[in-house]
Amino acid sequence: MAATDTLPVSRKIEAMSDFVTLKLSQSSDVERIGVITPGLDIRLSPNVESATRLGFSYRFISFGIRFAPKLFSDKDDDALKGKTRSGGFNVGFNFRHWIQELSYTRTKGYYLENTPEVDPTWTPDSPYIQFPGLSFTQYEGSTAYNFNPDFSVNAIVTQSERQLKSAGSFIPVLFYRYYINDHKTPPEPGGFNQRGDNLELLLGAGYHYNFVLKEKFYFALGLTPAAGYVFSRITNRYETYSESGRQRNFIFRLDGRAGIGYNSQRFFTGIYMRFAESAYREEKTSVIVENDRTIFHAVIGFRLNAPSWIKKPVDAVSRTIGIK
Repeated sequence: MAATDTLPVSRKIEAMSDFVTLKLSQSSDVERIGVITPGLDIRLSPNVESATRLGFSYRFISFGIRFAPKLFSDKDDDALKGKTRSGGFNVGFNFRHWIQELSYTRTKGYYLENTPEVDPTWTPDSPYIQFPGLSFTQYEGSTAYNFNPDFSVNAIVTQSERQLKSAGSFIPVLFYRYYINDHKTPPEPGGFNQRGDNLELLLGAGYHYNFVLKEKFYFALGLTPAAGYVFSRITNRYETYSESGRQRNFIFRLDGRAGIGYNSQRFFTGIYMRFAESAYREEKTSVIVENDRTIFHAVIGFRLNAPSWIKKPVDAVSRTIGIK
């Protein structure tokens, strides 16, 4: 077999080049927003318990869609915390060394998680303070380099390969993210609503390792600290006018992954966890902005023989750009 960037596949990796990988996962993909100020913390959460993901991968290409079906919604819970709509998609191009991931997500409808701290009259059967017009839109990407050709990122991310023997690698990565927090509810008299446009650029370096038992069972771990800057523009919209301000702040982020699973030639399954925690202090203030993202998901999938209508165009592209 040949790897996707002209290097021969080592004995520690089996490339499933003749198969299309299809997978279904149920995940808890929650994007929380936190603002910490002296005397008062604001913690906003979407009312989303789980999301369904459908994934496809063939050789070095992967694609997935994400949605939260109404099947998993609870009317009583919606009354207490409000309704949340969430969806998105991702695409990846993962080679033997270079790893490229891009994604888009949008979530609308948040509630104040720490309402009891803000409203002393609140009781457990009372509705939380809700922000149905608050939306979070995110365009995110990462470009990474895998130094060890014996370590397969695809074995745990896209499942388009199998790691046959244990291996690890040092992986530097560039994170970039543009996200928008927009509260579109019309402002009350004397009040205002707010929109925040943020661009994050971070450089990180971490280590990842796949522990493999009998070529089919594995346990994967990875941790990547990163640091950089976030460039923000905050716009306050009043009844008759608006005003904006810009900031540039140093930001620290910690990104981690863990998973355990079974990966045979045709069938695979696993349980994974990923977290990304970041924080920065707003320029010339004591306000700390936190952004926490934790994803737990269970995956089940199959590999099918690649049909010719998929194989031929991908092979043509591979020959054009010099990938075997």
